[in-house]
Amino acid sequence: MPKLLHSRAVWLALLAAALVAAVLLLRHALDPVLRIPGLSGPPGASARITPVSARPQDFAVGGSSRLAIYLTDPASSWLGLAFGLKSIGVPFIVTSDAQEAVRHRMILAYPTISGARVDTAASLALRQHVTSGGTLVGFEVLGAGLNDLFGLAGVDAVQGRKKLAWDPGAAALWGFTAPQEQDIPLVGAGATQGSPGYAMRVSTATVMARFEDGQAALTSHHAGSGRAYAMGLDVGAFIASTQQGRRQGREYINAYEPGVDLLLRWMRQLYREAEPLAVTLGTVPQDKSLSVVLTHDVDYNQSIRNGLAYAKAEAAQQVRATYFIQTKYVRDWVDQAFFGADGIAGVRALQGEGAEIASHSVSHSPVFSKFPMGTGSEQYPTYAPFVRSREQTEGGTLLAELRVSRFLLQHAAPGSAVEAFRPGYLEYPFSLPEALQATSYRYSSSVASGIVLSHLPFQLSHHRDGQAPVPVWEFPITLEDERVRPMDTALLPRALEIAQRLSAYGGMCVLLIHPNVMDDKLRFQHSFVARMKEAGAWIGPLGEFARWWEARDGIQADVQVADGTPRVLVRSPAAIKSLPLHLPKGWRVAASSPVATTPTARGVWLDLPVGETALPLEAATP
Repeated sequence: MPKLLHSRAVWLALLAAALVAAVLLLRHALDPVLRIPGLSGPPGASARITPVSARPQDFAVGGSSRLAIYLTDPASSWLGLAFGLKSIGVPFIVTSDAQEAVRHRMILAYPTISGARVDTAASLALRQHVTSGGTLVGFEVLGAGLNDLFGLAGVDAVQGRKKLAWDPGAAALWGFTAPQEQDIPLVGAGATQGSPGYAMRVSTATVMARFEDGQAALTSHHAGSGRAYAMGLDVGAFIASTQQGRRQGREYINAYEPGVDLLLRWMRQLYREAEPLAVTLGTVPQDKSLSVVLTHDVDYNQSIRNGLAYAKAEAAQQVRATYFIQTKYVRDWVDQAFFGADGIAGVRALQGEGAEIASHSVSHSPVFSKFPMGTGSEQYPTYAPFVRSREQTEGGTLLAELRVSRFLLQHAAPGSAVEAFRPGYLEYPFSLPEALQATSYRYSSSVASGIVLSHLPFQLSHHRDGQAPVPVWEFPITLEDERVRPMDTALLPRALEIAQRLSAYGGMCVLLIHPNVMDDKLRFQHSFVARMKEAGAWIGPLGEFARWWEARDGIQADVQVADGTPRVLVRSPAAIKSLPLHLPKGWRVAASSPVATTPTARGVWLDLPVGETALPLEAATP
């Protein structure tokens, strides 16, 4: 009997253990969260960001060799104009004092010239500036007694403008030769409402650009020994709205859409023509022809494994790429969870091949742009967003997607800064800039170049409102892999043509390839990289280029003349390598320069330490 009872007890214990194991297996099968034992975080909370509006006085310091923005209304979109000039490399100051403005050879009077905004003394100063050889660009020239200076009979307010087209002679004069450079779309394709503006009634001025109905949008007029331009488009507001993703060009992606860049190139050229000692910053390290930024979105369960083949191919071509990796640890409607032990091993293998690691969110939600901000204290693994359908995601927050994914990627790739982010489906919340700042990101690649009408990086603002800058920069995507297949035959010719257009002004080409398959995509990348090397492009990962761009964005450059000899004063808040300086025509850096410089067709490139560096100039021999 005792033996029977013992056998029964053993049997019951085994049954209980089996039931417990079955319950645990069932719970594991039903639990959508793929957990990494012992891991939780990030610790602490992400602080909410309070916006601080930009002030004109923050941009008020600089020498007379700079362009001057004569600000006639501080409540305007002047920050959009300032951000644009920084992107194209034009040094400038912002001032509300006309007497300070006329110390500079080129003035942008923004946003309006009117009797209500420009008093008699300022009006006389502007007139004297032009007639004595200066250049003045007036936006919305409504009066102030200066119509004759601009060669105008008057202006008319207009609504619904959809296009600004350059006069053929003006386009040729300013080097706008590509078909996409002949006009600027002011609204997106298919839009029913256009933009407001002012049409000039010309008396003696020359029309340089027109709206689509033929009315003058830009005029030029010689007055004395100077020149006055009148622009009927609020360029600051236009740049701000496009750079903040509130407009769209003719094509979304895989296209050359340079609308904003044309306006910036135009202003840069006017500045270099007006200021004999103009120094501008190049847009590509070592003044190469263009920058090509290689990126991959890893958002599929096989993509990390496939990504390793891409990374090896990149290493074979001696280039590196950025891998935007989704930290998907929740099984849902979209896909199985793949960021567990195997995913971490895959990320480390990518890192070992030289890949740069960046975040592609946790959930890759199709409605990411509708997520609430969140508390900023969300942690793995309790943060478990569930994508139920294309229209519904449960439990997702903006701050959690950023902070949790960054934490997991830094765990997976020790030593990786993880400073760049790209949302799934390029979903672009208005509050993304401040959320990125709150979670210690510095770089975003979240929007297509066809949305922002630009192939240059630019700084973002709080809530994308163009008022309060945040220390985060956007790098728009030019080429992607989902709309045109096979890439190696159908997209490659177009991609090469786009790159050629960008090389005319040092544009940026961000390439996005999903490593969900190889075949035509990998063949395309290999061919494109090889051709870009032949074209003299800078090629590399986003973070490397972005850190260089951020340092460039802080550069201040002035030209001073002492005893008839000019010198360039360059102030750098951070050390920077391979910075291109485009020098005044007819000048070069003297042999007595305290730092080594490498000549280029437009000036030099050099490595700068923190602080001020003075570069003496001398006349260039013919």
